Amino acid sequence: MTKLSREPPRPTSSGKMTKRERTRREILAAAIQVMSERGAAQAVVHEIAVRANVTTGTFYNHFRGKAEIVEAVAGWFSVSMMDQADEARAAMTTGTERMVDGCQRYLSIARESPKTALLVLELAMASPTMLKTIGEFVLADVRLGVRQKEFTIFGEQAAVDLVEGYVMLAMRVIALQRPPASYEHSVVATILQGLGVSSQRAAALSGGKV
Repeated sequence: MTKLSREPPRPTSSGKMTKRERTRREILAAAIQVMSERGAAQAVVHEIAVRANVTTGTFYNHFRGKAEIVEAVAGWFSVSMMDQADEARAAMTTGTERMVDGCQRYLSIARESPKTALLVLELAMASPTMLKTIGEFVLADVRLGVRQKEFTIFGEQAAVDLVEGYVMLAMRVIALQRPPASYEHSVVATILQGLGVSSQRAAALSGGKV
């Protein structure tokens, strides 16, 4: 369902990059590749520079250090995941539809690319900005569901924490333990129940028997 590229998108035909912008993009692409292979913690500036075919000095002309390139990669993943969801979500009119779609997208990353999923989880922990971006996305769906009287919650932050926390835990389980596909359905149904959806409807919306 969701396949994340390991390379930042190229600009549209109407947008031309300067040499500096092109070099920065190449460094970011190299960082995404290295971190996807090794994880953010194990990636080193020298290896990223070599992969981008630039000197370490050039790297530091664009990024102040390891923390900044990690933040840049986290930002890219956040935007990439949101952009991929935009078209499908535009046709969804209910909070439950959007919530199911969002959860399934993240879980499918873990199923299709365990290394990518583990990197996303690592980046989310390393980057408060990434976690905040994802949280705002979830909050919008929670609020829509509440307005439509589909969700009954005790507090917005608690609802966001429920969704984010459980999905991230489930991504790790899927990536490392490879449970059967029914596990994803159970996770989505349980999240919906936690948001006040009846068990019968939660099971139906999750797309499988739970």
